[in-house]
Amino acid sequence: MRKIDWHADLNQLADELPKLHKNLFFNQEADQFYTRIRKLKDRVDHMNIYTIVMEIAQIVAAIGDAHTVVALPRHNRLPFECYWFQEGIYITLTTPEFEDLLFHKVVNVDGNPIEDVIKRLSRIVSYENQSFLKSQIPDHLICADMLFGLNIISKIETVRITVENQYHEQRDVILPVVKYDEWKPDALYEKAMAYEELPRYRKNKGKYFWSEFDREKKVLYINYNKCQDMPTLTVRDFSTQLTNDIESNADIQKLVIDLRNNGGGNSELFKDFMKWLSIYSRLNRRDKLFVIVGRDTFSSALLNTYYLKRNTHALFLGEPTGGMPNHYGEVKYLSLSSSGLYIRYSTKYYELDDDKRLPSFMPDVEFPVRFKDYIQNVDPCFAWITEED
Repeated sequence: MRKIDWHADLNQLADELPKLHKNLFFNQEADQFYTRIRKLKDRVDHMNIYTIVMEIAQIVAAIGDAHTVVALPRHNRLPFECYWFQEGIYITLTTPEFEDLLFHKVVNVDGNPIEDVIKRLSRIVSYENQSFLKSQIPDHLICADMLFGLNIISKIETVRITVENQYHEQRDVILPVVKYDEWKPDALYEKAMAYEELPRYRKNKGKYFWSEFDREKKVLYINYNKCQDMPTLTVRDFSTQLTNDIESNADIQKLVIDLRNNGGGNSELFKDFMKWLSIYSRLNRRDKLFVIVGRDTFSSALLNTYYLKRNTHALFLGEPTGGMPNHYGEVKYLSLSSSGLYIRYSTKYYELDDDKRLPSFMPDVEFPVRFKDYIQNVDPCFAWITEED
């Protein structure tokens, strides 16, 4: 590997990011930013690459803009996926070799209580509210590169974790680290889960958007997971299909738009359907139209949420959103010349709510994501909608 000139990269970060970002110092004094860079330059010659990258990530995260973040390299990971439920962080997917760990709570990583691990990981997460932090922590927790760079683990080849079962019995497990490009979650997911028993929001993970009509409940469910066209279907064509289906099917008594897993993209793509819906009086009613949001509702998906809030009579359910209503966005990238690290930064400010301090879009009816619902394949939001008269 060629030697990286970290001093040059840090000088570039200090010089260029304040000029490129829409308003870099909206949340902290400029001196704080420059002082942290100067202190890192004093130490950088005696640090390993993992720790250096984590230090840069902490400097950028301290800006307080969820759209401005270091695109962290990810090479080594733990052989499982996890989720932060109301009851704690649980393993939701793993390899056959470790299937006895499935649905266990993670309580310790290499001797560090999970609360301390979360605290350290939170320093490298660019977040504006607790919902988005909850969204991001699981993906960081499984990254061995980050754990090593933050001195949470002492070596990168294997990781010792402590898990707890439903009877509150704990045990230690030594897990091998695997490469990200060797991790095949789709195949594992299909084998581990009884697909037909899954709630709708956990199905069709490979699709950006899809819909399904529940004839028994007379509900049309629309899952909009990503504000982006698919290779085989555009959002425009999908929207046309939806309007035709709704207009031709009088049995549709309720309409659900699920944005809880939508991290953004292009907010304009779904606009035609939302405009049509705003004037479709048969379903544009508070007892007919429902929108589900959550911790992963972010960026363009949040813009879509506010459009529906302002232009329809929808009732909103779920969790507070990961996206902050008044926020910076419309991202571009800065590449640090020597290391090649990418810094994503905001170029525009969005003001969606009159309350400048509102941390999240707050749903009308809140439903925390509970492990006991997950394990029983229950979607409390959809259940509430279909049971409500």
